[in-house]
Amino acid sequence: MTILEAAVFLILLLMALPELCRRIHRPGLIYPLYIVAGIAAGAFMNPEVRHVWRELGQFGFILLLFSVGLEIELPERRETLVALRRATLWLGWQLPVLVVFAIPAGVVWSEALVAGFALASTSVGMAFNLWSRFPFVDAASRRQYLEWIVAVEVLSILLLAVAGPVMEGAVWWKVVLQLGGLVAAAVVAAFLAVHGAPRIVGLLERGLSVQVHFVVLLLFAVAAMGERLGLSGPKMAFVLGMFISRATTEEAALNERLEPLRDRMFVPVFFFGLGTLVEPRLLLSTVVPLAVAAGLLLFGARKIAYRVFLARSFGTGPAAHVIAAPMLTIAAVAVEVFARSGASDAVITWTLSAGLCLTLIASFFRVGPDQARVVEIEAEVAAPQSDVMAGTEAR
Repeated sequence: MTILEAAVFLILLLMALPELCRRIHRPGLIYPLYIVAGIAAGAFMNPEVRHVWRELGQFGFILLLFSVGLEIELPERRETLVALRRATLWLGWQLPVLVVFAIPAGVVWSEALVAGFALASTSVGMAFNLWSRFPFVDAASRRQYLEWIVAVEVLSILLLAVAGPVMEGAVWWKVVLQLGGLVAAAVVAAFLAVHGAPRIVGLLERGLSVQVHFVVLLLFAVAAMGERLGLSGPKMAFVLGMFISRATTEEAALNERLEPLRDRMFVPVFFFGLGTLVEPRLLLSTVVPLAVAAGLLLFGARKIAYRVFLARSFGTGPAAHVIAAPMLTIAAVAVEVFARSGASDAVITWTLSAGLCLTLIASFFRVGPDQARVVEIEAEVAAPQSDVMAGTEAR
């Protein structure tokens, strides 16, 4: 399959898949289906063509991490420490389970550990609508749950940001500097957001009146500038998203402006490109079955752990763990890190397969008073927290 043939195939998918998912009332399947399509198409591509699609997917990766940054609503310091403690414990107990299943699949322990961080995490944007519809006992419990899953996602992204340079062979002090630079950028962004919020809000409101193409162009320009300075473009986009989310409540409007180009073109290309990274020969090996087994076991173990350690804190039953179960976005970030660092084909295939398995299992469970499934809810990459949180505070 040539680049042009793959482009024709992807355009047909962009036209057909959203309509198909709407007709079967399963809009949440859209991104997993793009990955599956990429896996199928990648079996007919040579390595050079697969590389081109991975590079094209970088535009979607930048927009994806920017949207993840928009999701982040950093709480006050005391609440942050509580959420981080819960997030650390939640990530920590899952790592041994994931490493035990990854190593027999031919994944070295260091790569298995990195994959474990991603698969132990959650994708806030994918489950945000379900969270907003779930019956928590009060507004405080609702907000604490959101702070917890946000802390899990942020902690995972920071760990993955460090993992990339480590696997590429960077010396320890460069890794520390990169992590320190990312944290410093987030702190500076929050400081500027607090002290310069009125001016930033005014600029953002004026910016929302321009064409969305210029907004996307500005984001890509910031990412390109970061790479020119030796920083990671996607990480720059992530910090920029956090900065905007902290500075203003206009992230919902910005999300709506970005939706046509992001969710209907760039992000699908990114997920399609991820699917092409899967080595076809590994589909017939033990890698995929072990990944599926890890997903099945971990899903059940997460339910038990949530019931024992967190259900009482949030005032919910064990079924609420499903809200935090989908992690396809973070699994995709991990796969991109592996691809950039030259990791083995086994860890890429195992991570993507396990992430798909965990997300799909969660997607078909019924949760909430209306017994909704994640897969029946429109897929969201960036979440309009401001409107929901305002309603939460009002109740």
